[in-house]
Amino acid sequence: MTSRLTIAAVCLAGCLPGGRASAQALEPGPPGPFVVDVRGVTSGVPTGESFFPTLPAGAVVPSRGFGGSVGVHVYALRIGPARLGIGADAVFARGSTVDASSTLTTVAPQLSLNFGTSDGWSYLSTGVGATRIDVEPGSSATVRTVNIGGGARWFLGPHLGVGFDVRFHRMAAGGEPGSETPASMAVALGVGVSVK
Repeated sequence: MTSRLTIAAVCLAGCLPGGRASAQALEPGPPGPFVVDVRGVTSGVPTGESFFPTLPAGAVVPSRGFGGSVGVHVYALRIGPARLGIGADAVFARGSTVDASSTLTTVAPQLSLNFGTSDGWSYLSTGVGATRIDVEPGSSATVRTVNIGGGARWFLGPHLGVGFDVRFHRMAAGGEPGSETPASMAVALGVGVSVK
């Protein structure tokens, strides 16, 4: 009886390292290696009088637009506890009233620091891109934009997840001489799906 217990104990001990290795292999890896985001977006749009010089007093202009965004990001380098991401988002938002409409189209390259695992991660990101501002009736311009923001993604399976992004777009002054648009800020919130 004792010999049988000894043999059983030796066999069990031999299995433990293999079980530990299997458990470690199932632990999630770092964020990435890439992700594609598709989101619905709501964003502030320019409201200043300089954007609508031909509207009469009392006209109502839009203050918020709705649209969508598509982004692609890749993750290559580890920096301390974070992983560096490189990518870009294209954002479209349009707001309208009975008197006017305003449309923003932004291409926003980004560098990000990502914290977490491949099962879900948060991030902070920033970059410099360009925004096209189209106002009707009024002025239009393409201006330089600095963006900064952050968000998170949670993966419900190996490839499909959900996430959100909050982003501040600081748009520089621009436009043609005589119809320059002033510097402005737009805050955008996006919610949608992520695929990796």
